[in-house]
Amino acid sequence: MTKRWRLIILLGLAISFCLIMVFWSVRSYASSPWQAWQTKFFQAQISELQGRLPMLQGEEQVAKINQEIKDWQDKKPTVQEIRLSSGRLERCTTCHMGIEEISVSHPSASIGCTVCHGGNALSLDELTAHEGMYGGGHPGKLEVARLSCGGNSEVGQCHSGNKHAIDNQVDLLTTSLMASKGGELSMSRYMYGLDIPPRVLLKPGETAMDFKAPFNNRAEEPQFQQNCLAVCHLSGGELPGQEVQANGCASCHVLSNTEHTYEGTDVTISRSTPGYGISHRLTVQIPYTQCNQCHNQGDYHLDTMDFTPRPDLERVKASPSPDKESLETRWQNVYSPGLVFTECEVNLDCIDCHTRKEVMGDGEMYVSEWDALQIQCRDCHGSTVGQPLEWRVTDKSDLAWSQARINPVFPTLNMGDIILKTAKGEELPYVRLEKGTWYSYRKTNGEKYLIPQVIDSQCRQDPEKQSSDDCHKCHDVSKDKPSSGGK
Repeated sequence: MTKRWRLIILLGLAISFCLIMVFWSVRSYASSPWQAWQTKFFQAQISELQGRLPMLQGEEQVAKINQEIKDWQDKKPTVQEIRLSSGRLERCTTCHMGIEEISVSHPSASIGCTVCHGGNALSLDELTAHEGMYGGGHPGKLEVARLSCGGNSEVGQCHSGNKHAIDNQVDLLTTSLMASKGGELSMSRYMYGLDIPPRVLLKPGETAMDFKAPFNNRAEEPQFQQNCLAVCHLSGGELPGQEVQANGCASCHVLSNTEHTYEGTDVTISRSTPGYGISHRLTVQIPYTQCNQCHNQGDYHLDTMDFTPRPDLERVKASPSPDKESLETRWQNVYSPGLVFTECEVNLDCIDCHTRKEVMGDGEMYVSEWDALQIQCRDCHGSTVGQPLEWRVTDKSDLAWSQARINPVFPTLNMGDIILKTAKGEELPYVRLEKGTWYSYRKTNGEKYLIPQVIDSQCRQDPEKQSSDDCHKCHDVSKDKPSSGGK
């Protein structure tokens, strides 16, 4: 065989190989799962529009919806690309076409998806696209939060590594009792006589599960570790009575239903598999119903190291949404039987009293929940001999200035406005002095509440005894008759 013929044969083989690869690529493209996902999304939009047709009135409205249906029917699957502000491309929405915008302050059009989630932004194959995702797809998990919520080389510093410590929520959260269970560890050891007085046993970033021999190898130790320390909605433990693990930051900032199933418009996410929020959205407007998915689920018994679910838990799960509840149904359906609360504690949401530093940590490790508390009744209501502490906003570097802008339902905060400062020095931009009267703006919906003041009232309480426990002695709410005591 001559050299010329060998070259012709090799060239023919090369051309054949290229044609086979092109054919294979076209065939693979035509049968790619992402096309099926897009088709399913189109069909979901069509079904939703068709469901609206019977409720429409007027030919013009019907014609408009019918045109939208036709537009969806005519759509063909195409690769979706987002060009970020950095110039980088992402193709995540090729499959996740119906995914909700995570939040106004995290626009996907400029920062994308992988900056928070990790993974391979250009792949159209599920396995390679999801390879290297932070927290297995849950970037809020505390063990990966510095890579996701904290920030990285793509976007710079977000919630970690900033100049001002208060802006480093990921770092501060490592000192929160909810993240570490340090208070539960310290006080349990104290109640069993192992540490008198109780002492801080953990360093920032450690959890009670990291502590060796929490009960000094006593017989109760395995049960304490399994039934108490291992259950934590921030550190990834299984939630009480629920076969689902919670996921750090998302436990509070991504709202979920009682089954922890997805209800959004991304067709790639199962509607029956637990472990998801209601939708792909972050929020700082956290209702008490979110808190109650971990709290008020039942009682822990330190003497037996057991957890007993409350007997009316099914009623709690089926309770009406906050906007449809009366004070009485809210009390009966949500708050644990036998506990005592004031009317404002039932009527408001948990985050209206539990402050940012209290919930997310302030950089200090505390021995108990009591030590970590940032606010008491007297902070807002004053005492028989004093008014609440006032703080005038005069500088945009003030923490209150930025906090007031995070929550969209707060009224505008202006320079010179007077807000509340707690006895521990935390500024509360949602508690304001307006024309000589104190008001609190509810964090979930912005409702405005008058704050009654103790001074010049009929209160006969000792000014030195103004803790919430002291106030409960008179201003309790009965389970059978939810109204303020006012004695």
